[in-house]
Amino acid sequence: MGNLVYDSSVPQTWLPEVCRLDTFPHAPDVLADMILTPAERAHWTAMRAVEKRRHEWLLGRYAAKEAVRLVLEKNLDVRLSPDQIEIVTDPYGCPQVEYGQQAGHLLKPVLSIAHSQGTAVALAVLDPGARVGIDLESLAHRREDFETVAFSPDERGLLAALPADLRSEWALRMWCAKEAVGKALGRGLSAGLLAFHIARVDLSTGAVEIELRASALDQCPQLRGKSLEVQTNRESCFVSSTFIYHQGAAAMRPSRQEILDYLLQKMGELTQDWDYPDPVGPESLLFTGLGFESLDAVVLCTAIQEHYQTPMPFAELLAEIGQQQRDLSINELADFVNTHLRPSSGEASRRVQ
Repeated sequence: MGNLVYDSSVPQTWLPEVCRLDTFPHAPDVLADMILTPAERAHWTAMRAVEKRRHEWLLGRYAAKEAVRLVLEKNLDVRLSPDQIEIVTDPYGCPQVEYGQQAGHLLKPVLSIAHSQGTAVALAVLDPGARVGIDLESLAHRREDFETVAFSPDERGLLAALPADLRSEWALRMWCAKEAVGKALGRGLSAGLLAFHIARVDLSTGAVEIELRASALDQCPQLRGKSLEVQTNRESCFVSSTFIYHQGAAAMRPSRQEILDYLLQKMGELTQDWDYPDPVGPESLLFTGLGFESLDAVVLCTAIQEHYQTPMPFAELLAEIGQQQRDLSINELADFVNTHLRPSSGEASRRVQ
């Protein structure tokens, strides 16, 4: 399933865990006896769904218990058996972790489960302040006409701008991203498919940025104006998405527009006493337009890093500009900051199990 990229605000001691299962390790009835609590076993036995649905439920519970078990072992050095972990659902269908009496004092991970075409995945993180979502879909079983229902005209425009051979895959990535955010926020896509708006996709990293709209903002007003970054991956015929949001963070990752607004404000502050007749705008050039000297550029870069509390390779950017003897617009600077605010693969990635 590729790399899991998580919100850098999640405490580093609470590393997430993802478990994927493609087949049953034992016959379903045998596995059920091995891993389910009595209440779960009764539920599974009483399910009146088709056999495929019952098997997906069981495989999903096994993946969830493995993710919970591994996250407890790696973070707390606590070892539980699957039948000491019970997966229950809240009134909205979101999975939650419960323990038997012997482990009742332990911190409970937050959890998300998905399954598709005989494969199940689960994401767990041992952080009560986090919200998590995971989704999995098969490229082999997608409907060609779902895009007109799932996406707005703007979102379909994003797809149309992609290379033709990538559109089917990225349509599914965008869908999975919406599902992951909906699960993490606790209501699924009940607010409506178009309330989870795809603002941007990054082909190089697999990132999909989502902004909440309409009813989704009514459910989560604190996320107004925020850009939610979802990591998507493709492995074989499956597309997956993972999203982890730490509610205790001071702020979520700013959107590209928020970055541009900040830069324009900062430029206005820096140049308010300069003899510059035209208003500062996104296309304004730092050196030939605004009259920046190299020291001014260093002061600006330092202010940006302090504002976002994130080190960025500004020295390399300024060296590149000098070597190429070119200028830098505020728009280009916003793109640079937007790119380097993402967690790097070395600092905030873990190989999915």
